[in-house]
Amino acid sequence: MPENRLLEQLGEALAQQLTKQDGAAVLKRGWQCYTDGQVNSVNAGGHDQIYGVVQDSDLYAVILDGGQFKYSSCTCSLPGFCKHMAAVYLQYVQQQGDHAQAERAYFRLLGLKMAGALVGNSPQPQPQSSPSLAHRQHETEQAAPDEQSSPEQWLEWMNRTHGEIWQKCRHSLHALQPVLTSLKSMTRDWPKPLQRLHWSFAIVFVLEQAERAITTVDSFSRYYHEMSFSRMAEPWVEHLYTLISEYEPLELNGELEAWTDRLTLLIKARAARGEQQLFDWGFIYLALCEKLSENRDWYERELASLLALTETEADGGTAGFLHAAIGILYFLDGRDERSLAHFAKTVFERSQRIIYPCVAQRMEEEQWEMVELWMSFLFERVDKVKNARTVGPFLTLCRRADLDRPDVPAWQSYMTQLLPHSFQDLSDHLLDQQRYGDWADLQIWIGASPEDVGAAALREIGKEAPHVLLPLYHQAVEASIQTRNRQGYKTAVKQLKKLERLYKADKNTAKWDRFIAGLVHKHQRLRAFQEELWKGKIIT
Repeated sequence: MPENRLLEQLGEALAQQLTKQDGAAVLKRGWQCYTDGQVNSVNAGGHDQIYGVVQDSDLYAVILDGGQFKYSSCTCSLPGFCKHMAAVYLQYVQQQGDHAQAERAYFRLLGLKMAGALVGNSPQPQPQSSPSLAHRQHETEQAAPDEQSSPEQWLEWMNRTHGEIWQKCRHSLHALQPVLTSLKSMTRDWPKPLQRLHWSFAIVFVLEQAERAITTVDSFSRYYHEMSFSRMAEPWVEHLYTLISEYEPLELNGELEAWTDRLTLLIKARAARGEQQLFDWGFIYLALCEKLSENRDWYERELASLLALTETEADGGTAGFLHAAIGILYFLDGRDERSLAHFAKTVFERSQRIIYPCVAQRMEEEQWEMVELWMSFLFERVDKVKNARTVGPFLTLCRRADLDRPDVPAWQSYMTQLLPHSFQDLSDHLLDQQRYGDWADLQIWIGASPEDVGAAALREIGKEAPHVLLPLYHQAVEASIQTRNRQGYKTAVKQLKKLERLYKADKNTAKWDRFIAGLVHKHQRLRAFQEELWKGKIIT
């Protein structure tokens, strides 16, 4: 078909795309791609189609179908009409004429009037109702908010100016660092309290951009991208925590209060989302609460807002977050029973990471009555789940409590009731406390052999209390003999030699002689075992 007919069809198709939401914005970004020379090649094909290649953050292949635009495609991650399609169209228009023709097509699609202006001997169209691209960029910079602008104005401007930067983050977050640096540099001369809040907004903004970027990754490589993105964003998250720790809650005035409330609302909204997230917004929000709760007015307002939300929020994930946040606020205010009542309404596997630090803090404060309350609450839930993620942290608290308050039997009772899941922690705990008899009883109960116990532990106990190891070796010898094979008998002899040394260390050789005589008599029909005893010089 004639080239001008294909141009007309493509122009009509793009005009229809501009009637959709964000269509004009997509065309403007496509113009930028075209003017930056990012279109590598454009060629006409059959069936009213043109093919193009665009070099952006990656190499993208574009197909534009003038007859049926719905069959147009681009290999980038965005569905439907994208800036790469627009750039290929404008490049094709230029190839059929010149840059001026492409510019006229661009402004015609935007619905802007043109005025002739001579550049050399050829007419160069210029928009009357819209400034040049460079001038528009200058206007954007001029329109940037200032110190008197509200948080909403800053957020709106950041989204308008940098809200599409996530599209350049398909493989890394390097595109976000210049944005964050630029946003921070805009407020270097601000008063420190306000500057900290603005920088917090900037970090939250780039973190949101990172989370938008991760949604475009295919499921096959998502895990690796999440690991990569998290590592790259770690300094930003750490800086955010540092900024929060430097807030001055008691100095909040009207302006600072407005920024603080808006930041709280922004982070809380992210934390309340139930879907999988790249960053732990819940912990960021709780860090914010812990710091800002120093201001009683803020504390009362935030608690009231959370309680009000629980009355209308039915979603399980969101409701769980709300109750966890309320639980923390009550904890910070010393109302532990109310705190536990709200934590009881959460999914324990999600909220346990928040609860454990609360218990540790009460231990540091030596509020043991409250500690017992929290530990009882935890045990009820850990005992139902019993997996490494729940048992391990709980046992750490038990061991710490038993060291500080050994007079309370509950701590060891919890560890014992969680056997066998608690075996290693309980074993290490008893060994650390030099409770060798209890340690040996535990090994025998669990059926452990000396080979299962570390050599260092055996040497320590053999030196300090050799008698407690005797039952452990007796049990191991019998277990080896019961295998009824030559290798088992050899193992039994090795264990008997160690047992003999323990009897001698305990200065009880007479008892050893009686034991070995009884053992030989008991297994006198096991000829192979008798041979191994003779070879090992246990008997002569």
